Amino acid sequence: MKINVCLFGPMKKYADKDKFQLELEEGATITDLLDRLKIEDRIYIVVLINGRRAYDEDEPLSDGAEVLIMAPTGGG
Repeated sequence: MKINVCLFGPMKKYADKDKFQLELEEGATITDLLDRLKIEDRIYIVVLINGRRAYDEDEPLSDGAEVLIMAPTGGG
């Protein structure tokens, strides 16, 4: 299956482009995607799938999914 990935902020260092398409096996999860991108420090990341925040790394991805990976931001 193919998914569309968008990396924001410091997450851009994990790929040559900030927006790209990636092919994964059917049934792949967020964990599989993060492993493929070699993102090891997973405590401080936010993952959105089709505009909805994903809280479980075992959540399966679907063909054509739009996945956004970013570091949380804050301020005041």
